[in-house]
Amino acid sequence: MRQVNINDLTPGMSMLNNVVIILVGTKYAGNIGAAARAMHNMGLSRLRLAAPQCRIDEDALRMARGGAPVLASARTYSSLGSAVRGIRLVVGTTGKSGGNREQTISARLLVPFVLSHAARRKIGIVFGPEDTGLVDDDLIRCQMLLRIPTESQAHSINLAQAVMIVSYELYIGHLECEPARAPVLTTIEQIEAMYEQLEAALRTIGFLHDENARHMMFRLRRLLGRAGLERSDVSVLRGIARQIAWFGKRRQPGMC
Repeated sequence: MRQVNINDLTPGMSMLNNVVIILVGTKYAGNIGAAARAMHNMGLSRLRLAAPQCRIDEDALRMARGGAPVLASARTYSSLGSAVRGIRLVVGTTGKSGGNREQTISARLLVPFVLSHAARRKIGIVFGPEDTGLVDDDLIRCQMLLRIPTESQAHSINLAQAVMIVSYELYIGHLECEPARAPVLTTIEQIEAMYEQLEAALRTIGFLHDENARHMMFRLRRLLGRAGLERSDVSVLRGIARQIAWFGKRRQPGMC
């Protein structure tokens, strides 16, 4: 594979410019600053804060050191839903396993896929609060899940450390690989609308009900998220959902 020298790339050419780090519900300003420093060291500059529980203060600036410009350009949002607008691929991070987190990929294995998309469009990597990490309501907005492998008895990683590890893997991958052709992914808004339509349609035929809908929709999101949905894929899936809903309503009593 062709070697790429970071010094030969202008900011507009670097795929790292399309990587957005999103911190959800961060509680300590120092962690925001330390995360900004890690990003700056690894050539990342786009930081979004979703519903932070603190503000960028002197502690954050002290921890950021050379990463102060990352803090200066950071954008704050009221929720993760608003923070991922305009992003085509959302990757959630988790230190836990099992349940809705069973289908995780290590940072090293996921980086080539992420960079192939970042070469052409914005992608987001989401980190949760220091005490809980991302909760299910956050994970449901992520198409893929990333986990940093650790010793089984010591799986908890500081937020800024996690940002550094992922940023490092992205930086090394950026230097060493040339991205393959990536599909043109559709928008998060279109994907969310498709999932809402699909869930409603599957309820009409009894495949989903209140007891299993959340779990099954998690599984469908993981399955379709790995596929990387283009606009035409979403159109096909919404067409299928419409047909399912039509069939389900015809079978309801009183319908003909």
